[in-house]
Amino acid sequence: MNYRKLSLAKRNLLAYLIILGMFSCSPKLRLTGSEKNQYPISSDRPKDEKIIEYYLPYKKRVDSLLNGIIAVSAVEIVKSRPEGPLNNLMADAMFAAGKSRNIDFDLAYTNYGGLRVPLPKGNIPLFKVYELMPFENLITTVKFSGPDMLSFFDYMAAMGGDPISGASYIIRNKKAADIKINGQAFDPARSYTVLTSDYMANGGDGGEIFLKSTDRKEYDLKLRDALIIYLQHQTNEGRMLNPQRDGRIKVE
Repeated sequence: MNYRKLSLAKRNLLAYLIILGMFSCSPKLRLTGSEKNQYPISSDRPKDEKIIEYYLPYKKRVDSLLNGIIAVSAVEIVKSRPEGPLNNLMADAMFAAGKSRNIDFDLAYTNYGGLRVPLPKGNIPLFKVYELMPFENLITTVKFSGPDMLSFFDYMAAMGGDPISGASYIIRNKKAADIKINGQAFDPARSYTVLTSDYMANGGDGGEIFLKSTDRKEYDLKLRDALIIYLQHQTNEGRMLNPQRDGRIKVE
């Protein structure tokens, strides 16, 4: 038999029959029973020195990286509504990261609930940034029509204010008013692009308005990394962190 002249289907069939023959005489194992047990883990259990010896070099390396000081702050940086120092820091970091990569967008936004812990006064080790943003969310841009952009601002207003950069507005009766984007009055006749996270672009945290957006683009940059780059830049420039509330969101 000339194997090379066989069709692809016949070759596959021949290979299957050969493999089947190889294993047809092999012993078959069958599960005859099982027993379930719980093995509690506590400090009372003896340590496995071999396991510790195996992972300790990796632990030391990771600890040395995560305990490194990435920035210094004059104050504890906390989140609050309608705006807060941590809100503004994170949104400004996203805005700066997007502009440095020539991403086309009008304003930066992230959700308030995504900011998990404050940043401490004084030295800020890298692991605190991972505690602040433990997620692997990617920078993403989406486009809103004018009416949907207004609904987006109303969504933020109803939530009491979320982190934004490049825009300002007033919360009046849980609605957005006096909206300005990059210093210009909001124009309902044009479309706007929002730089955010893939989580919010998916409609997360009650943001169903994002499901009406178009022209979604994801970038190979995590929100956490955008903040790390921003903090490193501040440190390299010799600046101590001291983010302030600047009135970008007000309540009447």
